[in-house]
Amino acid sequence: MKDQKLLFYEIMNYPVPENSEFFEYWTKNEKINFEKNNKFSRKEKNKYIDQFTEKINKFWKLYKSLPFISEIFLCNSISFNSLKEDSDIDIFIITKRNKLRRARFFSELYFGIIWQKRFKNNKKQKFCLSFYTREDNTNLYPIMLKNKSDIYLWYRLAHLVPLYQEKQNDNWIYKANPRFNAMFPNHPCEYCINIWTKLFTWKSTFKTIIEFLFWWLFGKLIEKLIKYTRKPILRYKTKKLWDKGKWIIVNDKMLKFYDDKRYQIASIFTIEQKN
Repeated sequence: MKDQKLLFYEIMNYPVPENSEFFEYWTKNEKINFEKNNKFSRKEKNKYIDQFTEKINKFWKLYKSLPFISEIFLCNSISFNSLKEDSDIDIFIITKRNKLRRARFFSELYFGIIWQKRFKNNKKQKFCLSFYTREDNTNLYPIMLKNKSDIYLWYRLAHLVPLYQEKQNDNWIYKANPRFNAMFPNHPCEYCINIWTKLFTWKSTFKTIIEFLFWWLFGKLIEKLIKYTRKPILRYKTKKLWDKGKWIIVNDKMLKFYDDKRYQIASIFTIEQKN
């Protein structure tokens, strides 16, 4: 039987990490002790990574100025070492409590103003703002596929690359996902993918001012206004995507809008496991 951990890379056509022990099953007695801050090394550096990271690091002032956002992570193709020339830049955004829709509104506004937001026909090196969750809702186990063959979710977590943290809080997202260690018992449960980006911290004065203006009663009214004006549109889009076999999440704790590949990956994974 094929190695179930490394099979994911074959399915997704991603280069396998050189120190693949992080993704193999071991008994507790055989568990390897990895040095702190050990980084994944790659057999071959993606030829587009330098131009992508140069661009990402360029917008450090923007990350520090996004209201109601606690953390930003890079994920998917850029952290999987699978960039193409026309790839977009996927980011996973953690918002402050009860500020989910305000965070999304301002992030889309800011990225849109500087023409860095991904659109359907304009995605090359643009930021894909499609996955938001609140800082009190970072255990992602509840959104796993019911048949437990959802390996895509855990690989996303394993490959997260911190880009911005308002207050540096190392590795806390792994603590919020206790089942992660059952999937990857040898993973050091820390951010260990190195793609040569910087970690930006703290917040700008501009962000402080905007949060003050939109935090209390006026901000709560804006939150409700966004929720209820968008409701009919989201209901229509959700049904349309469901009819095509795609899945999104829209609730008060999480917004996830991108096309979900997990059903496809889970299906292939289940078949390949048997071979």
